[in-house]
Amino acid sequence: MTVDAMRMKELDGMVRRMSAIVSVFEVRSGHVGNHAFEAFREIMDVYVDACGRNLREGKDFIDDGVMLSSDDILRLNQGFTKVFGAEPTALEAKE
Repeated sequence: MTVDAMRMKELDGMVRRMSAIVSVFEVRSGHVGNHAFEAFREIMDVYVDACGRNLREGKDFIDDGVMLSSDDILRLNQGFTKVFGAEPTALEAKE
């Protein structure tokens, strides 16, 4: 389903605001000194990039969900591993 012009404008503004927030996160997290925490930016980048790409394809990433490419999934796994020290499927709860 294609996105009408008003919704497209709304979603485009949302992507721009999310991108600005990610930029601020990058600047501010660099001063924390925790590289794992800084890597959250990589995960956010994947999300924002996918939202923008979905929108350019005429898809509503809020109502329809975010469609990821194989490259997105690879980047998510890499970012997740930097943050948590293991790929998502390899995590185990420590009780």
